[in-house]
Amino acid sequence: MSDRRFLNLRQLSLLAAIPALMVIAPLIGMFGGQWVDRKFNTGPWGLIVGLAMGFAAAVREIRGILRKVKEDQ
Repeated sequence: MSDRRFLNLRQLSLLAAIPALMVIAPLIGMFGGQWVDRKFNTGPWGLIVGLAMGFAAAVREIRGILRKVKEDQ
């Protein structure tokens, strides 16, 4: 396989991970926040903080992916 084709497949695989990150990271934060709410009886605050942390983690990972794709070009 040529180097250019390998590079294109690598970029495609990295970019294909973005939608999964946008779904999975906030879900993990949501479930973690719900667990904290049940464990410590904190109302919706654990859920809110967990979702925010999940979205922040997703954005951080997506920025890293986009940086890798940009470096490969």
